[in-house]
Amino acid sequence: MIRYLSIDAGGTFIKYAWMDASGHILKQGKKPTPYTSQEDFMEVIHEIWKQERDEKAGICMSLPGTIDVEKGYIYQGGSLTYHHGVAIKEKYETFFGVPVELENDARCAALAEMASGHMQDIENGIVLTFGTGVGGCFIMNHDIYKGTHLFSGEVSMLICDDLKAKGMDAVLGHIGGIGHFCRRVCDSMQVPFQEGKTVFQWIQDGNEIAMKLFHEYCYQIAIQLFNIQMMLDPSRICIGGGVSENPIFIQGIQKAMTAFYDSLPVTIPRLDIVPCFYHNDANLIGAYYHFQQQQSKVRD
Repeated sequence: MIRYLSIDAGGTFIKYAWMDASGHILKQGKKPTPYTSQEDFMEVIHEIWKQERDEKAGICMSLPGTIDVEKGYIYQGGSLTYHHGVAIKEKYETFFGVPVELENDARCAALAEMASGHMQDIENGIVLTFGTGVGGCFIMNHDIYKGTHLFSGEVSMLICDDLKAKGMDAVLGHIGGIGHFCRRVCDSMQVPFQEGKTVFQWIQDGNEIAMKLFHEYCYQIAIQLFNIQMMLDPSRICIGGGVSENPIFIQGIQKAMTAFYDSLPVTIPRLDIVPCFYHNDANLIGAYYHFQQQQSKVRD
């Protein structure tokens, strides 16, 4: 059986899936993301690659950063800074001996949702992925809008407070990133750092500190969603990333947006906010769709 390796590299884990020619996930897993060098990153991909003995037809990659998909070039690597200025496509095709295609992670999620998820038939919408930072993809007129310099959707870089006074804590990637939120909760509770699953269990259990910080978090996200709404006027926002599988997170954002709309002195159309249909697999599936789209251009 011919198989494709789909990679979704984030700031914490490299998630991967072996997929068949129809885009179905056959098996999947994850490995810690190295922060040392692009060589160490490539070695992790190589370790995953060696797991499969069946015929392998290509590598589909979902990565953070600003990516020129036609050149297979990463201008800036987002949280994976060692990918700044790297021609990933050429390098990996030479090493692995198969076609390689790459795309920005949030755009991969959007491709999956547009093809067979919760963005089908949505003319104007936004896909946001919450993980180490906050990824974004703007859908305009049923198509992904990338902007003049490929920066469209880089919502992690939105400045939400005084940058000089607060540094990176003033940007949306730190304000909205799940790891940063969990660290704020744990610091306030004076306990060792815990992952999102534990922190959201505290929220569900009614821990006062965790609940207070979560309500503040959701309010800050609601403000930025409103700002984005005023710029793009979408009808729907799909929320992805592993945390999107937790109803508490989605409901928290929805309630914060409702309260924010209720506080406004004018009536504004209310956004439809839903989790991504594919949740944490959206990037993996979208990377495969992107691979097939790019390869179809080669065949044509």
